[in-house]
Amino acid sequence: MTGNIGLILLLVFVTTVAVVAAAAHWLFGVYSPAQRRLREIAKPQQKVLASGREGAFNVRWVEPVARVMLPSEDWRKSKLKRRLVQAGFRHPQAMAIFLAIKLVATFVLPMLVILPMLVLGLFGDKPAVGVLLLSVTGLIGFFGPDIFLHHRSEQRQIIIGESFPDALDMLVVCVEAGLGLDAAINRVSGELVHAHPMMADELKLVTLELRAGKARDEALRGLSERTALDDIKALTSILIQSEQFGTSIAASLREHADDMRLVRIQRAREKAAKLPVKLIFPIMVFIFPALFLVILGPAFIRIFKGLLTGDAG
Repeated sequence: MTGNIGLILLLVFVTTVAVVAAAAHWLFGVYSPAQRRLREIAKPQQKVLASGREGAFNVRWVEPVARVMLPSEDWRKSKLKRRLVQAGFRHPQAMAIFLAIKLVATFVLPMLVILPMLVLGLFGDKPAVGVLLLSVTGLIGFFGPDIFLHHRSEQRQIIIGESFPDALDMLVVCVEAGLGLDAAINRVSGELVHAHPMMADELKLVTLELRAGKARDEALRGLSERTALDDIKALTSILIQSEQFGTSIAASLREHADDMRLVRIQRAREKAAKLPVKLIFPIMVFIFPALFLVILGPAFIRIFKGLLTGDAG
């Protein structure tokens, strides 16, 4: 009887995996942008039917699941939307897809972990262990996407922060050479495409917003909100104030670049001063035991041999 139950659970698990794989293939493969475009060219009469799909993912299948957890506030005021943008996810349906992934992972991950264990009979007469494992895997599936998003945002901020000094110096050179601020931002974004692609994308987005008719102060504030870096926030504040009060943008940028260079030197000195304290733990764990073994090892061996010979005598 137990063997039949295990076989049934195994069949249910295999069927679930096959259905999920088939659905993923239908959503991501059959309706890819290139294939959909080829179908529209070959059969123009079916173009209206395919217009409800966006990109490589059929949003109509994601939104009903994500609607269960969507926040009621507007996306422009949503903290989750801001976190997604800071992590680099700017698709209009990014929040719906993210929430759908959280909801699906909360239920699918426990099933993928529990079902094989039930089939193998690892729980036995301890259902409490299964309930605990089910709860832990559910929490991992729910909070795992948040942890990934936080890590992705931090890594992106580090990369943009490291590329910001180069962008600022190039911006100062372009403005002092006679270019306007909008043209200078566009030129810097083009020059940094290969060296610092993330910083180039952010500056390119500012250029596109300015070309679309958005005010310069709004575009600069959007840059500071997307990057969430104090250095860029300070730069945008200086540029907005220079435009409002009519001061020289080149002089303001030059002064800010000098201040940022001093700040970077102080940060480097601070990290150098913290280095001896951070080295204490690895030295005590990895270096001192080896050093004690090399220095005191022969002495302990001689003492041990002396005690043995003394006992024998």
